[in-house]
Amino acid sequence: MSDNIDQIRTFGLLPFGGGGIFVSVPLAAKITSPEVWEKCMEIPDNQGDQIVSECLNMHTRVRPTFDQGLNQMDFRGDDNVAAGYFESGRQMLTVHHWRSWYNVDMPTVGLVGKACGNEGLLMRWVFDNNFVLSNGYSIVEYPNGTDKINFEHVEMTMEAGSIPKYIHKIGPLREKLPDEDKKTFKMLDAEIVEGWGVRQTYVERAPREKIKEEKGGEEKKKEVMIYGDDRVVELVWLF
Repeated sequence: MSDNIDQIRTFGLLPFGGGGIFVSVPLAAKITSPEVWEKCMEIPDNQGDQIVSECLNMHTRVRPTFDQGLNQMDFRGDDNVAAGYFESGRQMLTVHHWRSWYNVDMPTVGLVGKACGNEGLLMRWVFDNNFVLSNGYSIVEYPNGTDKINFEHVEMTMEAGSIPKYIHKIGPLREKLPDEDKKTFKMLDAEIVEGWGVRQTYVERAPREKIKEEKGGEEKKKEVMIYGDDRVVELVWLF
């Protein structure tokens, strides 16, 4: 099902195709039998997941079971909108919309699985020095410590004030941390080093600031971009 309650209100409680639909062999045999298949093909919807849902509801007694590992991810935003999901430490069997509604390079994220297996993908590692690794996605420094952060709750990085929209699927949730309490190194690249393992590069971008510089008259005013120092962490996962 969708993790966004607005999508459920619009389309109903159906198995959304983006997150994934798995059909058992007996059920596949049932819905492809001529007497059922022909009726299902007459359903006027033009989306495959809606046709599957209506076919089940109208012509079988089977109803979907929703697996928490299948993730529809019905939200839009910048590169950070999905951070709560990817930093949750939960095993994610599927993800969706990663190059349309938001942007995360999933093939690069998944490359570390060559060294640590699928179980290690996006696995969360909490270190004593207030750093947390979400393998393949980010390294986060919590300057004020992690003692008061409930890591069992997913950080609400989607639109502000929208916890009621997502809590049915993603919850429990916690409010988004301000920038001063969370310094993020995003993984920018990963590569296989032949004979060694997988090398990941995580970067925290320094703040960029525009200032106005004056040199005499009004006509000599100009904006200057001030760059700080980026921080880089390189991890190598050995074969």
